[in-house]
Amino acid sequence: MRDSLRRLLRPPRPEPLPAPHLGFGAWTDLRGEVLGVCHPQWRGVRTAAHAFGDPVAETADAGAHAEEIVAGAAASGVGTLVVHGFPPGAGRLLRTARDGGMATRVTVHSSMAQHVAEAGEAAMMDEVVELAREGVVDRIGFVKAGLAEVFSALGLPAMHTPNRAPQMPVIHPFDPGPDGPHFGVFGDNYWRKNVGTQLGAVTLLGGTAHVMIRPPARYMAAMTVREHGEMDRESFLSVQAAMDLNLYATLSECHPMGPLESFLSGVPALLSRTSDLFRSDRGLWETVTMDSPDDPTLVAGAARRLLDEGEDVVTRARAWIAAADAEARERWAQFLS
Repeated sequence: MRDSLRRLLRPPRPEPLPAPHLGFGAWTDLRGEVLGVCHPQWRGVRTAAHAFGDPVAETADAGAHAEEIVAGAAASGVGTLVVHGFPPGAGRLLRTARDGGMATRVTVHSSMAQHVAEAGEAAMMDEVVELAREGVVDRIGFVKAGLAEVFSALGLPAMHTPNRAPQMPVIHPFDPGPDGPHFGVFGDNYWRKNVGTQLGAVTLLGGTAHVMIRPPARYMAAMTVREHGEMDRESFLSVQAAMDLNLYATLSECHPMGPLESFLSGVPALLSRTSDLFRSDRGLWETVTMDSPDDPTLVAGAARRLLDEGEDVVTRARAWIAAADAEARERWAQFLS
C-alpha cells in the first residue's frame, strides 16, 4: 500500500509543507459554524468529510498549520472544529482549537481489528482517547457500527456517526475495452482490502480486473488485469462507473464509500459482511453482501449471482442509500449539538 494513503507511525514531513487546501476558497469565504479538517490523500475519509456538507480544510499536517486554521476559522465565526480521520498533527490542532474556545469533535474511520494489527492506528486511537479524557476532545464519532458502544463502556463520550451518501460529480464516460466482463477491484494492496483473493475470483469468472496498482506477486502477471495507477476522484469515478461489477469483498471495513459511489453511478457492488451497509434490508443484504471473502470461489459465486440481478438491485440499493443518508444526517446533527 502506498505510504501516502495510510497512517504511518512516524509520517514523513515534506519540505516545504504545503498550505491547507480550503474547499471553500479562502478564509473570507468561510460561512457556517462548523469546520471539518481532513487529509487530502486519504480518499475515503476525504469523501466522507465533504459528504457531511460542512466546509472542509484539507491538510497533510494539521499540527504545522494549527494556528493558521484556528485563527482563520475563529475570524469567520466557526464555533466547532471536527477532525475527520485524525491526520498527522491533529492533536496539536485540537489543543489549539480548545485553547481558542472552540468545541471539538473527532471522527474515527478505523476498526478495532486495525487497532490491533496496525501500529499507526493503535497510536492514533490511544491519542484520541487521551485527548478525550483530558477534555480536549468533546465527543468521538465512530464510523463503524458497534464501536461507540465499546468506547462508551470505557467511559468516553462516543457516538455512532455513519457516513453520509457521497456527493457525486458529473461522471464522464470511460471505455473499459472489449475484454469483458469488467470487474473493478480498486482497493489498495493492503491486508484488509483483500485484493489478491478478488483477483482470483475475477480469473474464475473469466473477466478483466481493473486495479489501481498491480499486486507484487509475480504469478498474478498471468491474470487479465488492467492497471490504472493512482487517479484523482473524478477519473476514478469514471472508471468505476464503466465496470460491470465492482468488488469490495474486504476483510475488515467500517463504512466504505466506494460501494456507495458505485451504486450511485449505476453499477452494482459486492461487499463482504464487515460493515452495516444494507443490513437493515434483509433481502438486499443477502444479495449484495457475502460471507467468507477469503475464498475466491465463494467471491466468484456471489459475483455471478449479483450480476444476474440486473438493474433492479441498483434501484433498490439507491433507495436504501437515500434512507440511510437521512438517518446519518440526523445523527450528525446530534453529534455536533
